[in-house]
Amino acid sequence: MTTKTLSKTFKTLALAAGAVGLAAGAAQAEKWDMPMAYSATNFHSAVGAEFAKCVTTGTGGSIEIVTHPSGSLFKGAEIKRAIQTGQVPIGERLLSGHQNENAIFGVDSVPFLATSFEDAAKLWKAAKPTLAKILEKQNLHLLYSAPWPPQGL
Repeated sequence: MTTKTLSKTFKTLALAAGAVGLAAGAAQAEKWDMPMAYSATNFHSAVGAEFAKCVTTGTGGSIEIVTHPSGSLFKGAEIKRAIQTGQVPIGERLLSGHQNENAIFGVDSVPFLATSFEDAAKLWKAAKPTLAKILEKQNLHLLYSAPWPPQGL
């Protein structure tokens, strides 16, 4: 694996499937729509679909999360705002796409900051508490994150 490949790999690590908001009263919802930016076959959409399945199973079916890949419900750049404003209770979004709001959202996009999976895990561990606090102030809650798989190998 080349340094260039590693840089590409970790550029989107940690927050690729990150920001999830819970609107007031959403816990009583039986069906939650989950917008996703990428196609259903993309790694992050597959992770989101598995998460949705686990929630449905784990709640005994009292909460069903229905995923909407390929920007079919909201385009990628619109997902975070849709969650914040309560248009949907949950969503999947690459947070580095919002680094213009706050630089911490793009920490995983700084080239060569993390050049191995171990470094990326350390970066995520360091950034997560700050990210969670900032998202909470925006009426959002971070439920999970997933690394971007290696590209161009």
